[in-house]
Amino acid sequence: MWSCLFGLVAWRIWKNKNLFIFQHISWTASEVVKVSSYWGRNYISHVGNHINNKQSSPLMVNPDYSWVFLFTDGAVARDSSYAAIGGVARDWVGDWIVGFNRFLGVCSPFEAEVLAILDGILILLNKGYKRITVMTDNLEVAQTLNDMDLEDSGITVLRRTLRILHSEGEWMIKHIPRNQNFVADRLAKLSLSWKSSLQVIDEAPKDILELLQVDKMNGCFM
Repeated sequence: MWSCLFGLVAWRIWKNKNLFIFQHISWTASEVVKVSSYWGRNYISHVGNHINNKQSSPLMVNPDYSWVFLFTDGAVARDSSYAAIGGVARDWVGDWIVGFNRFLGVCSPFEAEVLAILDGILILLNKGYKRITVMTDNLEVAQTLNDMDLEDSGITVLRRTLRILHSEGEWMIKHIPRNQNFVADRLAKLSLSWKSSLQVIDEAPKDILELLQVDKMNGCFM
């Protein structure tokens, strides 16, 4: 609907201005329109499902157990603008497959979130996983990555991530609430403190084990 699309485009233009002023990131007019259009379609679909009382199936239910679930997150320090990322791949019941984190230095929140997904994708592809559901608590990132038409984006990391998603394996991108993403959030914040380069973590650290269960209890793997 035009009333919906007009509001989304106006909001995206305002946000694009702020991104350019404060983070030196600029979206093209084409990107603004494409993302706004995608959001509008997503909103109309959501409203239609709500009216019809349709309940979505649990996030983690997949008929094929070969799918793995990549949870990612970015953390940005307010005082320094330093950023770090973290992520964890889990099987269909929520058990640990592999985790990772990395300190980025100065980076925008949007780019940090996309870099977390890119690192996770590359790690999983290297380990032979080809069917992956990416779980992110950043709605803007989820909506942007679901629009494959943005492969010509001026944001390098976004363009690279979209090209991999388009050409390698099978992928789904899903948005989840923050209370289902505690493990990835914790890994990102640990790297922000350590200022470490990319670390691939094959076994869950002891202080993460409890958070694995918390994510499960919050509805991720029901």
